[in-house]
Amino acid sequence: MKSNDPPVRKRDGLDYFAFFLLAATLLFAPLIKGGNRPLPLLTLELAAVLLLAYPLMRPVFLRRLPVGFLVGLALLILLPMIQLLPMPFTIWQTLPGRELYAKALAAFGVSGDAGMRPLSLIPRATEAAWLALLPPLAVFLVAVSLSETALRKLVYLFIGIASIQAILALVQFGGGAATTFRLSLSDIGTGVGTYVNRNHLAGLLAMALPVALGLLASRIGRPEEDMRYFSRGLLSRLADALSHSSRLNQILIFGAVCIAILLGVIFSRSRSGISLAMLGILLSAIFYGHRIGGQRSTNLVALFSVIGLALALEVGLAPVLERFSVEGTLEDARWDIFVSSVTGLGSFFPFGSGLGTYPDIYRRFQPDSIAQFVNHAHNDYIEYVFEGGLIAVAVILLFLVMYVRAWPRLFHLPQWGTLSFMQVGAGIGLLLMALHGMTDYNWHIPANAIYFALLAGVFFHRGEKPPLVEPETKPEVTIPLAPQVPVPPQVPAVPSSAKNPFDD
Repeated sequence: MKSNDPPVRKRDGLDYFAFFLLAATLLFAPLIKGGNRPLPLLTLELAAVLLLAYPLMRPVFLRRLPVGFLVGLALLILLPMIQLLPMPFTIWQTLPGRELYAKALAAFGVSGDAGMRPLSLIPRATEAAWLALLPPLAVFLVAVSLSETALRKLVYLFIGIASIQAILALVQFGGGAATTFRLSLSDIGTGVGTYVNRNHLAGLLAMALPVALGLLASRIGRPEEDMRYFSRGLLSRLADALSHSSRLNQILIFGAVCIAILLGVIFSRSRSGISLAMLGILLSAIFYGHRIGGQRSTNLVALFSVIGLALALEVGLAPVLERFSVEGTLEDARWDIFVSSVTGLGSFFPFGSGLGTYPDIYRRFQPDSIAQFVNHAHNDYIEYVFEGGLIAVAVILLFLVMYVRAWPRLFHLPQWGTLSFMQVGAGIGLLLMALHGMTDYNWHIPANAIYFALLAGVFFHRGEKPPLVEPETKPEVTIPLAPQVPVPPQVPAVPSSAKNPFDD
């Protein structure tokens, strides 16, 4: 059976283009307020259009992803398109939640025969939300389609970005409002990195921490001859030097990275981020323990936690602990936002108000006790169902089922390599971000949505199977026989016992 894939030499240019463009996207995503501004978001969307050319020209993801996941992706992309389809006004005004808006339009002279209207209440916001889906979608499809070697390099790049953000957060926390490294005037007295909100930085670092712990565990639990992580390339000189260094040096480096990320989470002063980081350490100890040895895993986690706690006390942990006080827990109005958002969700279900419409439509349900402008529900699930209705529920459930079904494959592997540790860490990071979505809106931050998509691509990556090639049949060669040479008749030998007649 011959493979239908093109030869590797014809894909090299496209592979390099996708790898370097994806790496540039990962580097650029958090630089300008986490990508949550029009100009950086537009840049990410343009890069996504270029990135999507790779999976379209080489649709490897169709073989590496389960059918349920492909159905979920299709529904996610089709949802805003469905909400933008025009329908007769007479039907539109009878849909759930549209009665008040139909009366307002009638007050301005819009009658029942006014033509067509889309399902979304604010079509322009739905168009913008659909375009914002392109960067994480492109990152996920490219990550699933790339080779294992390229994927490892992207994971190392992601860990490097998280480490730099954590170190910047520590500098900001120590310097206060006067430091020149603070790029935002919000959340003074905390570490925010290049983000605007401390919770968004904590979401990034909480995702990265289990992956970094997985890399540390892979150095402890793998034999020396199995520590080949990089191939030759332009951007892998430093990585090659690291991969050929001693195991002790690698353990020290990744241990320092883990401690830096943990301290960055702590001094972001995000209650959800700190709690999820502790959960990530616990899950990492459980999942990595049976591969590197239970005792070694326990000692590793204990040493890691003690060093992190000691450094946190040295820098100053009291302001962080104040965030967990009763007054600090009750100071925000998230519970009121949750309750009122659920009320609005029920008004528009099962069709939703339209993706991207929450900030404007929620004002109708906002209680008087909340005087500030509410741009998000601080719960991604409530907000997505508020906007997307029943299709959003189906997408969330499909992705959840596919995530749960992907775990047994990793645990049944006879031997874990570096990519396996990365995949387990990525799976834990996805879980932490999904839990963080119950109290914040990290999926609406372009940089965190992109990094979440990268980890999803790592987690669902199925590896590469060499194509089966039929052995070539060689034509039979007939060798002519040598000509027969006539053999002269042989004289019969005289037996040695015969008598010579001349002896007498």
